[in-house]
Order: sequence, then structure tokens, then C-alpha cells
Amino acid sequence: MLKLNEESFMKRFSKILKRITMAACVISLMFSGKTMTTQARGLIDTSKKGSLTIEYKYGDRHFDGVEVNIYKIGSVSSDGSFFELDSQYKAISPVTDLKSFTDKATVDEQWKKILDAVEPYAVNTVGPTATTTSNGGYAKFTGLDLGIYLVRSSTVVDESEECTYVFSSFLISVPQLDSSDNWIYEGGVYSASATCKCEKEALNEEFELLKRWNDAGYENLRPSSIEVVIKRDGEEYATVTLNEENSWHYSWSDKSGYMWTFEERVGGDINYSVSLSDTRSNDDGKVKITYVLTNTYNPPDNPPPPDNPPPDNPPDNPPDNPPENPETPGFPSLPEVLGAIRNLPEVLGARRLPQTGLLWWPIPILVIVGVVLIVKGIRKNSKA
Repeated sequence: MLKLNEESFMKRFSKILKRITMAACVISLMFSGKTMTTQARGLIDTSKKGSLTIEYKYGDRHFDGVEVNIYKIGSVSSDGSFFELDSQYKAISPVTDLKSFTDKATVDEQWKKILDAVEPYAVNTVGPTATTTSNGGYAKFTGLDLGIYLVRSSTVVDESEECTYVFSSFLISVPQLDSSDNWIYEGGVYSASATCKCEKEALNEEFELLKRWNDAGYENLRPSSIEVVIKRDGEEYATVTLNEENSWHYSWSDKSGYMWTFEERVGGDINYSVSLSDTRSNDDGKVKITYVLTNTYNPPDNPPPPDNPPPDNPPDNPPDNPPENPETPGFPSLPEVLGAIRNLPEVLGARRLPQTGLLWWPIPILVIVGVVLIVKGIRKNSKA
């Protein structure tokens, strides 16, 4: 009888020991996985330089003579663990916390917002960090400070084909991550590469500029006309006057691939917020892009009293504890730069802009599940 009890006890003890061992292995694997991920990526050595190579092609055709400008808009943090926008671009970007880019479903949209905001400012105000020309279908930059770069490229006009090859602007980090989640580092230099997205478009495009007013109740303050400076790739293209006679409208045509921006001049001290939107249509190969400038009137905080103000406290209808300082509704502020909205291109061959950061929430859940399984096994064996 004693021997039978000993055998039964050993079987129970063996089962419990197996469960404890399995739980320990699960926990060990979870923490070892974290360590491997951190060690695989590592920190960026900010004392090193970087290189950038961009390929220019459409199908099997490679392009020489493409003028390429790059603009440094972000840097590596001082400890080499993440990227951040430089201060002048952070001030105008609607998205500033790059470490928050963890949702793959929205990350492209976030980078597009940054591109739309910084590109006109970089081109019109700051100027390129470096410039080169493609040779053999490739543009190469060396000796770069590490960080995030905006890449802009000139178009290629082919009169024989009656078309324009347009290369999309994009953002890229130097360095990049490889398929193993390691920083690409060769020959003492961090590197990055990309194939620029190219589209074959009509030789010329039609453009239209419209003015819209959002000033209900204040139409009498609207100016009789405004001037708009149209800029093509940062250089003044034309200055036009919009008014009721031309239905607040102006149109023109030009080659494809330019970036169009607008500066509005409104006389007087009228406070307007200005926003820009655009739409693109294609009718049997004829491309038309419409830009809409919308002026929203901002009433002053303390508007002047009317010509015939009512009594302060009418005896028949006294106010019920009116607030001393009623709040005025807020309106959007005037953006520093009105830039053409452009689609974020697919950068073939350029991997995602890298982020460091790990998901910790599964760890405590898995630990709790392991403990519950152990306790359940002990109770089951005790009943047996």
C-alpha cells in the first residue's frame, strides 16, 4: 500500500514539474525575444556619416541628367535610439512625435502629412542640403549627416513621345533598416537606397485657381480684390488679381511635374485664415488640377459696439447672470506656408522609416496564463 502511494505521488510530482518547466520556458523565451530584438537593431553611432543612392527609371529605361535635391528635415537623437524632426520643421508639421508611428494602417498617412507640410517650406525658404545629377540612372550622395531627408527630383520631358516623366518626392531615413532589422552599415558608413517612383504624364497640364470666402455675416468687410503670387518650384511664376469681375478665378497651362505654391496679399487689417485644397481630374488623358484658396474671417476678440446699442439692462427683459467674459469661438490660424497637396509616393526599395519600441503588454498576460495552468494542474492531481 505504501509503495502504491509513493508511485502515485511521484507521478503527480512529475506532472507538476513538467508544467512548471513549460511555464518557465515560455517566460524565458518571452524575455530572450525582447533582448534579441533590442540587440539586433542596436543604437546608431551619431559620429558616423551616411550615404544615399537613388535609382531613376521607368520600366527598363534609366534616366541620366535628373537634377536631385535633398533636404535634411530630421536628425538622430543624441543617444542614437530614434529619429526626430529638426526644430524648424517640427514647428510647421502637424505630426511631430515620430516614435508614435506604430500602427501600420496609418503610418503612410502620417508621413504624408509631414511631407505635405515640410516640402513647400524646404523648397521655398530653406534650400537644399545637397544637390547632384543622376548618371547611369543613379544619383549618389556621400558624407551626409544622419537623419531624415526629403528627396525632390526634376522632370524629364520627352518631345518625341510627347510626354513628361515625373518623379515623386519622398522621405527617406539615413541609415535604413535591412530585412533583418539591422541598420545598414558598410565600410564604416551608414547607407540608404531607393528607387524613385516615376509616372508618365501628358506633356502639359491645365491648372485653375479659385478663391472661396467663408465669411457669412461679414461680407461687407470682404476686399474688392486680392493679389496672389503663384510660385513654380519656389520661384515666382505670375502675380494675378482675383475679383468679382473674373469670378475670383485664374487658369493657366504648363508642363507636368512642378510644385505650385501660392502667396496671398489682402489689403487692410482684416483678419483671415487661409487654407488650400486641390483636386485632380483626367479626361481622356487631359489632366486638370484645381486649387482652391479659402479665406475664413476671424472676428476680433472685442468687436466695436454697434451704432445704436441696446440699453445695458432693459427693464422688461433683464439678463440672467450673463458671464463677464464670454468665450469667442476659435478659428484656425493662418498656416505659414500654403503648399500644393501631393500624394505620398511609394518608395520602391526604401524600407519604412525606422522606429525603436517594443510591445510589453503581452508579457504579464502570458505570465498570468502560465500560473493559472500550473494551479489548475495541481488541483486536478490533488483530486486524483
